[in-house]
Amino acid sequence: MMTLLVAFIAYSSNAQLSNTKWKGTLNIQGGSMDVDFNFSSDTLDIINTSENQSLETMKYTVADSVLSLQKLYGSSSCDTAIGKYKYAISGNEMTVSLISDGCSQRSDAIGTMKLKKEE
Repeated sequence: MMTLLVAFIAYSSNAQLSNTKWKGTLNIQGGSMDVDFNFSSDTLDIINTSENQSLETMKYTVADSVLSLQKLYGSSSCDTAIGKYKYAISGNEMTVSLISDGCSQRSDAIGTMKLKKEE
């Protein structure tokens, strides 16, 4: 019963982002890359839009406007480091700001971002 309750709470807290898609630009290696952030119920896929290729898949959780990310697989060197980012949604825009992240490659890329929701 407790496992079911914990699963329900985790799902409920992710509900605002679950099954949504957002467009933005990553700042990577001295350049930029247009990407889609595709949120499922508990994973986030970051897709390079020009090549339609997955860059990273991360497990995510949401609590009190804090988005926590942990790499599952992809091209970064983030391993199991957990990143915490404050996010705010206003209309069709989401801003993401770094709180803390053990992976500088991820925090450099998404530490301060604006995303636009896709309908």
